[in-house]
Amino acid sequence: MRTPKPTKTQRNALVLLADGTAYRSTRAFADTNVYAPGGRITAATSTVLVRNGWATWGPEVGLRKPFLLTDAGRAHLPATEK
Repeated sequence: MRTPKPTKTQRNALVLLADGTAYRSTRAFADTNVYAPGGRITAATSTVLVRNGWATWGPEVGLRKPFLLTDAGRAHLPATEK
């Protein structure tokens, strides 16, 4: 089985995760999007990133659940983002 490669949208999401500040709000009325200083990652994209092992959910801190880049995800970053 071939290792999947990220689409352009998924690669852009990985770039947003590179600095480690992306999170999802854990408040009951919040949506399931992931927020980062440079933009937003939809729930569908974050699901694919987790399924492919490129990102993982961190432990909840306050009302935020961090979304973290894994080493497998870091391998798909452009050379300037590593």
